[in-house]
Amino acid sequence: MRPKPSRLMDHREYPILYVDDEKDNLRIFELTFRRDFTVLTATSAKEGLELLAQHPVAVVLSDQKMPGIEGVEFLRQVRELDSRALRILVTAYGDAKILGEAINDGNIYRYVAKPWEPGDMRLTVQRAIEAYALEAERATLLEELMVLNRLSRTIHRDIEGGSLHETLLVALRDELDFDGCSLLLRDPDSDTVRFVGSAPDDDVAFKISDIEFSRAKAPIFLDRLLKGDSQMLRGDEAVELEKPVRAWLTEVAAEEIFVVPLAGKEKVIGALAVDNRRGGQALGTDGRMLVEGLAMQAVIAIENAKVVDDLRRSRAQIQRVDRLGTLGTLAAGLAHEINNPLVSLNTFLSLAPEKRETDDLTFWGDYHELACAELERIRGLVETMSRLGGGGNTPALSKEPVALEDVVSQVAHLLHRETERAGVEVKLELGSDLPTVEAARDQIHQVVLNLSLNAIQASRSGGMITITVGTDGPTGAPSGVRIGFKDAGEGISEGNLERIFDPFFTTKDPDKGTGLGLMISHQIIADHGGSIEVESQEGQGATFHVRIPTTTSESTASA
Repeated sequence: MRPKPSRLMDHREYPILYVDDEKDNLRIFELTFRRDFTVLTATSAKEGLELLAQHPVAVVLSDQKMPGIEGVEFLRQVRELDSRALRILVTAYGDAKILGEAINDGNIYRYVAKPWEPGDMRLTVQRAIEAYALEAERATLLEELMVLNRLSRTIHRDIEGGSLHETLLVALRDELDFDGCSLLLRDPDSDTVRFVGSAPDDDVAFKISDIEFSRAKAPIFLDRLLKGDSQMLRGDEAVELEKPVRAWLTEVAAEEIFVVPLAGKEKVIGALAVDNRRGGQALGTDGRMLVEGLAMQAVIAIENAKVVDDLRRSRAQIQRVDRLGTLGTLAAGLAHEINNPLVSLNTFLSLAPEKRETDDLTFWGDYHELACAELERIRGLVETMSRLGGGGNTPALSKEPVALEDVVSQVAHLLHRETERAGVEVKLELGSDLPTVEAARDQIHQVVLNLSLNAIQASRSGGMITITVGTDGPTGAPSGVRIGFKDAGEGISEGNLERIFDPFFTTKDPDKGTGLGLMISHQIIADHGGSIEVESQEGQGATFHVRIPTTTSESTASA
């Protein structure tokens, strides 16, 4: 029995039960209050309990002195059967001890002494009914609040537009037990409102999906909706309604459709609608309150979903712009790097016809050698770019356990002549018992070679280059291997530190580098799950740190 607080003063909606073994007392009570209350009577505690099992009541009154079970014990059993029913003891004996224990134990709400006055009894029963109704309303509100909280959590988890709509409809139909429901949304560029989903998803849902509510076709319905007013559409009033609204009622074949606007921060964004198409009970106050409460949560979820969707699109747009910017940088750098050697090639080829019959040793010797060198430079650049951007077209190199200290030693030996020519010395500091890394040896060799050459070319004559190889991580439990390349140069300016890994950025002379070495090295190490970092102060050289994680098998074996 759900109370209706809006009609709280109609006490007859809340039945009362009076139990007394004297039939005359029951008759007098019934004749006195039958216009005020819905009265049930019983002549014994047993009969009273049987009535309660069949007819829940708001208030139970009982005489104290009855054969078999006395009033206090009967009311205690009533409490066990229905704790919400308020219990009043009617007694002529006024046993203080019995009354005190009954009140202290919570078995009775109040007591009335015999003989009672009709006015006092009427007021006592009215107050008891009102207390019952208020407590029942509180319990109902708490229950509805719990339902809304649960549904709110469910709704806000489904932030995707499509799944969110489905969740709302499931909540209305299955969780709140409405016969049917619909979600309508407003067009962003007009006031037209359209269906975006209905439950159950049947032929009716398909037919009403084409109905729309616009200023031209349903101005009254739309004006009320956009003002934020809830509307109850009734089947027996369908003839008087606007055509789209009448078509909706006709297709759904419901006695009532309750429409609640979805009022957003700036304007109404749509509506939720529920109906009793299966012939269920008319929508009461409690049902309407639940739909309105759910509508508030739905608005928050829908607007949040829109914000998330806008952010997702903005992020995708930024990523596209970033990719285009990177592509532009690559294209500009590549064009610059190819145009320089093309000048020499173009000049050589332009002069070749007139030099064909001559023995110009400078042209056919030095100039020809320069042109071939520039052509080789272009070929090498194209090969590097192809390898860098090959993706799935470039076969993946097989990985194997690699001892990085061995690779560093081999590169240092290979660059012996380069160090002599530059007038620098290389010092190796190789740790012992270092773990291996799972890597493509040729690629790691290329990284070590690139960074070693950079250190040699950056160092002043007579300087010392230090290459260290050691564990990277806590002592006894290394998480990887670290290689350090410390040069003896002028260092890298703060402005250039953020650009050194950009494609084609270089501070070297045009004939000494393309600016791709660090970029390629960074990509190779990233593909191996590692990182490259640099620290530098102007005038004190620079140090590059390469960190590569150890193999899984190696880590496991060490554990």
